[in-house]
Amino acid sequence: MGVTETVAKWIVNTSYEDIPPEAIRVANESCFDLLGVILAGSVQPVGQIIQQYVGDLGGAPEATILSGGGRTSLPNAALANGTMGHALDYDDFGGFGHPTVAIFPALLALGEQMGATGRDLLEAYVVGCEVGLALQHTTKYNQMLRGFHSTGVIGRLACAAACAKLLKLDEKQTTTALGIAGSMASGLIHNFGTMTKPLHAGLTCRDGVMAAQLAQRGLTAGQQVIEHPVGFAATVLGEGIYDLKHMAENLGKPFRVQDALIIKKYPCCGGNHAMLDSLFSLMRQHNFTAEDVASAEVDQSYVSVVMLYTEPDDPLKGKFSAKYNVAAALMDGEIGIDTFSDDKIADPQVQEMMGKVRTRVLSKWEEGSGEFQRGVPVRITLKDGRTFEHVTSRDMVLGGQKNPWGIENIKGKFRVNAGLALTQDKVDQAMTTWEDIAQVADLAGAIQQTLVG
Repeated sequence: MGVTETVAKWIVNTSYEDIPPEAIRVANESCFDLLGVILAGSVQPVGQIIQQYVGDLGGAPEATILSGGGRTSLPNAALANGTMGHALDYDDFGGFGHPTVAIFPALLALGEQMGATGRDLLEAYVVGCEVGLALQHTTKYNQMLRGFHSTGVIGRLACAAACAKLLKLDEKQTTTALGIAGSMASGLIHNFGTMTKPLHAGLTCRDGVMAAQLAQRGLTAGQQVIEHPVGFAATVLGEGIYDLKHMAENLGKPFRVQDALIIKKYPCCGGNHAMLDSLFSLMRQHNFTAEDVASAEVDQSYVSVVMLYTEPDDPLKGKFSAKYNVAAALMDGEIGIDTFSDDKIADPQVQEMMGKVRTRVLSKWEEGSGEFQRGVPVRITLKDGRTFEHVTSRDMVLGGQKNPWGIENIKGKFRVNAGLALTQDKVDQAMTTWEDIAQVADLAGAIQQTLVG
């Protein structure tokens, strides 16, 4: 049995009962969190553009665009909701870039049209996410270092796997869906800091739906898309860095979802989060403010190729700038949605503070094996001469599974995000309905009753 066939067999045969309860809990929290982020994204500029675009396309009224309530075809609804879910870069991360936004909006569209349950959705989500996490684990970040965005590359196969599961495709159809998705995989890091980055997520969700639907209808594709010498792994990920047979045969042994996903506290690139946790920890511990700071020094991992901008001149670029995030955090004592605005980017005080921040990217050889997980230091020197340093490892980022943010904080984040698009009554109703997605009996009814403004 080939690698792709083994993966397809696992997708088909894995059931909700096979999934550890802890994986279901983490999946539920991430999907619930993303609903709020999608709603917040619907009022962002890129959210407005994608809604207008999909509205102009028309299409059969099969699924809902949040929160305006317009209805369109399944792929287009997945495109819109996926793009809006990544508009603020506030969705979870870990593993293959941003797992939940690469999968959940596609399942939400399909599930609504099918009349699926929340339990069906969570089952498909975990199955698809596990496929993506296994592929990412195998590549050792090689695709990211080549300039590919994991969300749009590995996410295509993960989303197709999840959609195939929700549609209950058989092994042959599932193998074909993966084959179709393999030819759709794309997304360039060069586009980080622009509206095209969130579009990566929307296109991934659209293509996952399309791949599964086309396979269901009998479209053909290569049956060895993962392992073939000119297939997905060798072409996109690079040769000689993986043991695909071992990966396929060990899917779910163990499940990775419960360890991999990190809920975002800050609406910016995940490459900033350990740094910001360290900075805020120092500010709390030593009780200093921006007025006291003479200089700040931040080391960056060589793996952090996504932190593209040292002198950002617009809010989206600011999300991918360590210098800007440090300066804004020092000035305001927090990082929130309003941090990434034209006014804040242009603020003379923030610009002056950026001049005190120095970043240094460590070489692969200087950093040493495993340093990406161990974390890199933040150093603050005060005007009185005192110097403080703190390191937060990647696995201890606030919101990760070893340092969880907690459901009450996640609900608070949801309330703020959803409140940007819904009335307070609707926000309360949505929280009650979606906090435990497994209890949703009918996705279609729940979406119309709670997520449409």
